[in-house]
Amino acid sequence: MVKPLLEQLRAKVETASGLPATTKSELLKLVTELESQSAGTGPASATAAPQGVDRLVASVEGLEVSHPDITNLVNRIATMLSNMGI
Repeated sequence: MVKPLLEQLRAKVETASGLPATTKSELLKLVTELESQSAGTGPASATAAPQGVDRLVASVEGLEVSHPDITNLVNRIATMLSNMGI
């Protein structure tokens, strides 16, 4: 269930126009971390996933006005991961 949302997020970030290259790179790195953690191959720390979600949310807060679709999708993913205890 999380995997399709992360794939959607990755596609939106990759195709987003107007994103600074550094922002796009950081968002893609965070998506990769979340994919890894949701697959069980990420860090074993119990706090690793929440920190990744927090970093992802913090990274996109500044994009909310200019990229509302991405922000909405990230918020949905963060909520879903949080509800799953990830």
